[in-house]
Order: sequence, then structure tokens, then C-alpha cells
Amino acid sequence: MKKSVLVIGIGRFGRAVIEGLFERGHDIFAVNKDEEALNDVRHMVVSGVILDVAEDDEELARIVGEKNFDEAVIAMGEDFEGTVIATHVLKDAGIFVSVKASSERRGNALLKMGADRVVYPERDMGQRLAQLISNDSSIDMLELPLGFVIEQMEVGPGFAGQTVEKINSTNRFGVWIMLVYQNNVPVQPVKSTRLNKGDIMVVFGQKTKMKRFEQENFG
Repeated sequence: MKKSVLVIGIGRFGRAVIEGLFERGHDIFAVNKDEEALNDVRHMVVSGVILDVAEDDEELARIVGEKNFDEAVIAMGEDFEGTVIATHVLKDAGIFVSVKASSERRGNALLKMGADRVVYPERDMGQRLAQLISNDSSIDMLELPLGFVIEQMEVGPGFAGQTVEKINSTNRFGVWIMLVYQNNVPVQPVKSTRLNKGDIMVVFGQKTKMKRFEQENFG
């Protein structure tokens, strides 16, 4: 079912939420205090507003009052004051609210304020990565929320003999090389780590961006 969703905060997590909602055909209204980040997602949102919710809660309340949002996502993370204010405004309007929290203590406080769902992106992704590593080579891909995946694959001819720095996977593909198994020994990669054919990489990124990474790796 198509929904109208308000997303407040366009950091890494907020952008991932917007991308995931856009891919699924939902209508997105974005709010962010930084114009540059908002401009980066203009092509995916129905409308966007530059607004610091901690400084102007009345304007947020006006926007919420004018629009008919089905749900809202507060993705500001470190701006706890703004998160609290936005949660209050949105719950006052009867909207289902999902909130990003940087700690369990803050998450519990937000739940007590009425937040319907609290997410801990860094903790949850870290736990899923630990799950993948603990299963050795038995899992090839683990799907995460918001269109992200953790995948393990063999180093192919495209990347063999190159260093992590030269591959530059984060900037070129939006994919992070999290771990490398060399002779079955796990190695935390640094820039100078050289990948060899037959090594196993554990990589993290959006599923839609993995294809280019895989194509170059496997030549």
C-alpha cells in the first residue's frame, strides 16, 4: 500500500530510508536543516523543507497539520533535543512515528514519550555482521532493513592483487569491505591490505549498488 511518509533528518540513515521508500513507490516529504543534503534527495521526494525543528517547532506543527502523513521517520540521531521536539509534535498529531536513537537510554525515553518504534541502526547492523561472521562461509548474503545487505564473496580476477586503497570501493561503489579471510584467517582490512585471488571478502552496502561491485570484482 502506497503511503505518505515524512522523513526528518537526511544523514546516512535518513537517506537510506528515503532511498528504500522511493524504491517501493511511497510518497516522501523530507525535512532537513542543511540545504545541501536536501538537494541530494530532491529527485526522490515529493517535497522538501529546510528547517531546524529544534528552533522552529511551530513551523513543523504547521507542516504536519497541512499534510496527511501516514507515518514519520525521525532520523536525526545525535540531535536529541530536535528528536524529542519532533516526536512530541508528531504524536500530538496522531502520526505513527519511528525514531532513530543513538543509545538504549535515549530510545527508552523516546518510547515513554510515545514513539511507536525505536531503531538503533549501528547496533543492529553490527549484530547482523557478527551473525554473518559467526556462521563462517555458510551464508553468502544477509539482507538488512532499508535495502542493505551483508554479502561474502570470493576475490575475483578484477580485484586480485590490488590493495583496498586502490580498489576504493566506498567512493566508487558505495560498498564497504568489512573483513577479509586470507587462508581462512580473518583480517580486518586497512588501506594497504592486498587482496589475493581466492580470499573471501565480507562486504556491506545497498543491494542496488552491489551489482557494479560484483561485476568489477569478477571481471
